[in-house]
Amino acid sequence: MSGDLDTKAKLDLYRLVINRYKDLINQNESRSISEIRLKVSPYDDFIRKKKDALLVDIVPYIRDKYFFGAAQKAIAYVREISVCEFAFNFWMNFEEMDRLKLSTSLDKAIMLAALLRAMESGDVRVTVTKKGKSYVKFMWKDETYLFVPESGSLLAGDDVKKLFDIDPVAYSFNDLVYENYADE
Repeated sequence: MSGDLDTKAKLDLYRLVINRYKDLINQNESRSISEIRLKVSPYDDFIRKKKDALLVDIVPYIRDKYFFGAAQKAIAYVREISVCEFAFNFWMNFEEMDRLKLSTSLDKAIMLAALLRAMESGDVRVTVTKKGKSYVKFMWKDETYLFVPESGSLLAGDDVKKLFDIDPVAYSFNDLVYENYADE
């Protein structure tokens, strides 16, 4: 047998390994609500550096004046990251996501929420629906906005309400709060 495996053979082998150890991966990758909330922290070194890089041309940064433009820059950055869902729990840190330009939709939502928190949004939330879809919800000038990690789209106003009428919110969080709507 040759020392060089073709791409299909490598993928088949990786699939076999992952399927064999899927339960162990799930066990080692499980996180508590508190641990997940901490990922939204605006004080993370990567998040602070990325915020500074995104806002390099907005100095001094004044939230009430520049937040929406800054949020659009953060959204444009996060849109560059492709979504890949797994059949098991797997968390990536921000550096891995940045380097690979790949993450789960929840990790992508967490990254954007952390950037928006670093840009002084107190109301930004990672929002997860009853169907398990992840979003980033924030307000600007009395308008509700919703970032969709899978498509990279930004919904506003009635479109947000319509989406949540079809698939209600199960829970939402940032680094400061956790709200559970599962019983409503």
